[in-house]
Amino acid sequence: MNKLKGISFKGYKSFSSDKDNRLDEIKNVNVIIGKNNCGKSSVIDILEYIIDFDKFKQNKNNINRIDVGFLITEKNISISFPNNIYNPYLNTRTPYEFGQQFIGKVINLNVISRGNGRDFVYAGNQDLFFKNYEHSKSYIDILAKTYRTFFDNYKFRRLNAERDILPEHENSSDNYKNINTSGRGATEIIRSFKIDSSRDDKFIDKILLNGLNIIINPESIYSEITVKNIGNNNFEIYLKEENGETYPLSKCGSGLKTIILVLLNLLIIPKTDDYKDKRIVFAFEELENNLHPALQRRLFKFIYDYAVEKDISIFLTTHSHVAINFFSSKDKADHSQIFHVVKDENISSIQIVNNYIDKIKILEDLDVRASDLFQSNGIIWVEGPSDRVYIKKWLEIFCDCKYEENNHYQFLYYGGKLLYHFTAENEIKDLINILTTNHNSAIVIDSDKKSKNAKINDTKKRIRTEFENNNLFCWITKGKEIENYLPVDAIKSLLNIETLNQCAQYELFPEYISKVYKNFKKVDFANKVKVFINKENAEILDLKERIESLYKQIQKWNNDLENKNE
Repeated sequence: MNKLKGISFKGYKSFSSDKDNRLDEIKNVNVIIGKNNCGKSSVIDILEYIIDFDKFKQNKNNINRIDVGFLITEKNISISFPNNIYNPYLNTRTPYEFGQQFIGKVINLNVISRGNGRDFVYAGNQDLFFKNYEHSKSYIDILAKTYRTFFDNYKFRRLNAERDILPEHENSSDNYKNINTSGRGATEIIRSFKIDSSRDDKFIDKILLNGLNIIINPESIYSEITVKNIGNNNFEIYLKEENGETYPLSKCGSGLKTIILVLLNLLIIPKTDDYKDKRIVFAFEELENNLHPALQRRLFKFIYDYAVEKDISIFLTTHSHVAINFFSSKDKADHSQIFHVVKDENISSIQIVNNYIDKIKILEDLDVRASDLFQSNGIIWVEGPSDRVYIKKWLEIFCDCKYEENNHYQFLYYGGKLLYHFTAENEIKDLINILTTNHNSAIVIDSDKKSKNAKINDTKKRIRTEFENNNLFCWITKGKEIENYLPVDAIKSLLNIETLNQCAQYELFPEYISKVYKNFKKVDFANKVKVFINKENAEILDLKERIESLYKQIQKWNNDLENKNE
């Protein structure tokens, strides 16, 4: 089905009348971030006016302009560009041949009210790809009108930041109550589905309950959702836990009510008569309110997975840094995006967030400080950059690592002898505490042992003890340095040589490699040899065991993001 491709608008509330405020591409999940009162809800208003024509008519005098982006299809062109006449000004045999060049492109049309219905008109200078506009204007006007019925199959659903689920009086009507933007109607719609024999009760007892448990687990597991008469035909939702305890929803937290309202909108509303077989655009405002970060992540993951599976559009307004972290990860870039709404001198504007600097600007705008959050989920401290190259390669081959550097974990360098100045204990005041950078830390240290009986120096033993006392991962290499783990087969493949012995456990690697490789530079060599390291040749000393232990630490750091949802 053809989908909404983009929107732009001018002159609505705090948004400028002088320039377009654009969401040039609509993806499955569109996150709108900004301070309170910056204009996030105004963007949602515009979306609602585009889809709900009655709302548009009520508010059109308060808006300078709304434009909507539509994908041009072959059907649109065949209707509007005739194939049976000749237009000498178009440099093609027929207008249809001229129009074919626009198939697959986006046309931006102005929303207007004409008579009792919605209509669209095209501004000729709006899209540069419409060449010869003067001689094709009549066809483009018809093309614009082919989108008149575009939104006839659309519905808009909105959940406001101020919301609740309350006991409700029995509905005297045979029609199912809707759920309004603040949550009213939620109790009645669940009750209606439960008591109506024509409805499949799996919608509540299986689909809704399953969705709730996916998000709420492991904090709770619910076995049943019921609605009870609490007197005078007033009904309330009750949740039964696996242990048999039953609780009225009024005694539960507002975060749980938010999750239920989101699930009712996504899973149950599409089953009602008014919404069945409709394309629904959802807008949820500030879902993070009263939700623990772990629950936020699981709720965001459910929303993301649902939007991608159903290929629908969902808009979220938020000022949560959890949302920034979740929706800006590389693996979600194809289906989600973030827009930043800022307000300067009482004028609001929108910009898309597509790089690291943009993300930093969001954090600054929201007054999120480095002391308020850890910017990566964990840190691996290594002596230098070549260690990073090898460790990433080993994580890849031994653990099929799905975690991303700079998101799920980060490398930092302590630089050899500088390790003396670091500590993992708060009580040591004259040293730099590693854990103030991130309490999720692991460290990899070269033993520098020149023989089996050589001793590890006092600094390295101290660091190992401090890390172990804090239940943190510390790996002191079994060989002299990390390069002593390099397989000789990989080195021979790199250098295209047949004769070379494995570097001994306590052998100085620069001396070893200098016999066959001139001008040895650690990082340059690491990047070249890593290509030839594989699972079959890399099991040297304790390497596999230590890498698997490090991977478990990374899993632990990212527990809320990954493991609980598997």
